[in-house]
Amino acid sequence: MAPSKTTTTLRVPSDLRDEIARIAEQRGTTMLEVVTDAVHRLGRDEWWSSVRGALDELTPSDTASYVTESSGLEAASMDGLDAS
Repeated sequence: MAPSKTTTTLRVPSDLRDEIARIAEQRGTTMLEVVTDAVHRLGRDEWWSSVRGALDELTPSDTASYVTESSGLEAASMDGLDAS
């Protein structure tokens, strides 16, 4: 990952810094890349959590419509392709 032109300092406890450094060394990467990866993963996890929450709030009718639409899209995406 190319460093951005603007940087800042982030103060973290020494034990957290040491853990980031350990992971970076184990991966053969930089501490910045470890932190960047962790933040991206957290963002993705939070997004999926919101998707699961929205799906949990669907009514039975909404769920049936979702399943029907998803099945149609899946079938269309396989149109003309060998499923084996």
